[in-house]
Amino acid sequence: MRIGKLFHLTMLVDSFDGPELFFNSLFSPMCTIRGYSSFWHRDAAIYVIAETAIEPMHVLPPREGEEATSWFRFMDRFGPRVHNLAFYVDDTDALTARLEAAGVRTTTAGTGSTVFAHPKDTPGMLEFSATTGRHLVADPRFSPSWDSFRREYWPNHPLGLERLSHVTILVHDADAATAFYRDVLDGVVLPETSATLEGTTARYVLVGEDTVVELAQPTDPSSALARELQHVGQGAVTATFKVRDAAAAEEFLRMFGAPVATVTSDAVLLDRSKTWGLELRFTSTALAGDPRT
Repeated sequence: MRIGKLFHLTMLVDSFDGPELFFNSLFSPMCTIRGYSSFWHRDAAIYVIAETAIEPMHVLPPREGEEATSWFRFMDRFGPRVHNLAFYVDDTDALTARLEAAGVRTTTAGTGSTVFAHPKDTPGMLEFSATTGRHLVADPRFSPSWDSFRREYWPNHPLGLERLSHVTILVHDADAATAFYRDVLDGVVLPETSATLEGTTARYVLVGEDTVVELAQPTDPSSALARELQHVGQGAVTATFKVRDAAAAEEFLRMFGAPVATVTSDAVLLDRSKTWGLELRFTSTALAGDPRT
C-alpha cells in the first residue's frame, strides 16, 4: 500500500458563487472538476493550487422523500468548515485492511473506488481514492510536464506560492494522533517546531508523497480552540502556504481585498470567519526538517 498526493481538502460551504469567485480570483488555480453530482447531491469544484488541491463543496438540502447527506447534516450543525482530507492510494483493499486492523471503521459509500474512514476513529476525517479513473486523468499533477510547469508558474504568481506548507488539524491527543499517522499511514515524523496556532502543542508528520499535517492539541481546556474541538470534533482548520516573500504576499492580499486578520514578521493570516471556516495562512518560513524541495 502506498499513499500518494493529497487528492483534495474538502471544505463545506453554504453557497457556491462566493467560494468559486474567491478561489479563482485569488489563486488562479487549475480546475479539475466542476459541477453538480446527483450521486452526492452537491455542487463542487476541485482547484489545484501549487502542489495541492482544495475542493469547495456546496452541500444541498435533501430532495423530497430522501434523507439528508452526511455532508449536509454536518454543515447544517456546525456551519461552513473543512470536512476532510482526501488522499490518493494505490491499493484501497490493502488500506481498508490496515485501517480496520487498527480499529478504524470504513465504508465505500457505494463508490467502489473510494474509502471513507469513520470520523470518530481517526484524528481528522479522512478519505482515500484509488489512483485510477477519470480523476487521475483530469489531475494535472500526474502529467509528465507538471514538475517543470509548477516550478515556473506558481512562484511567478503575485502571492509567490511555492507549495502547501502544512494543514493544521485540531486533535485531542497530539502524541496519539502522531502514532496513528506514523504507524497506520506510514507517515514520517518531522523535527519538533513551534505550533501554528497559539495555545496549542503540535507535532508535524509528512503523509504520503508531499503533504504535511500539523497535529495541534489545545493546551488550555477553556480556550476557544478547545471548545471548538469538543463541539465539532477533530478536524482540519488551517491551510498554510509557503510563499517566497510574506511582505509581498501581504501587499497583494490587501490589494485583492482579502480579509487579512493578522500579520507577523513572516506570515499573513486571513479571517477564517470570512473564508468559509478554513483559515488561510501564508508564510515565508519553511518547516524545520522539511524534506520537500
